[in-house]
Amino acid sequence: MLLPRVVIASYLKRNPDLIDVANRCDLEGAAEQAVCLAALTYNPEKAGVSAYFSVAIHRAISKEIQARRNHERRMRTAWEIAKPQLNPHIERMKHRAVKALQMLSPYEKQLLEDHLIEGVSLERLGREQDLDRRTIRKRIKRAIQRLREAEQDLP
Repeated sequence: MLLPRVVIASYLKRNPDLIDVANRCDLEGAAEQAVCLAALTYNPEKAGVSAYFSVAIHRAISKEIQARRNHERRMRTAWEIAKPQLNPHIERMKHRAVKALQMLSPYEKQLLEDHLIEGVSLERLGREQDLDRRTIRKRIKRAIQRLREAEQDLP
């Protein structure tokens, strides 16, 4: 299949800024798949063979490169968040959050974890503790308020 290679080479010649990303993509696989899909819908009365398949390959290559760029952009963002040297502000925030959590009682920590992290309903928490759901809600609000106050007092 010579046509996919020719279209890929032409595409990269017209877009030299994409060569680096293109080297990390399977452009030939995307082009061959585009040829197979285009063969299913090809109508010789409407377009010439080379033009129809070239357009299909061109679109597939563009989509493949764009998908790779999006993926790398998401991964770069995740890496920057995860890497403490790249974002010390987030590390400081985590440290402050841990210190603030240490100022809560074990009951308050468990209550917040059950409701906010695990998603246990107020009704269920109330049944388990033989309390009204409004009482549970007040205790959760109080624990959150204590967290806010503790976080503000931290350096």
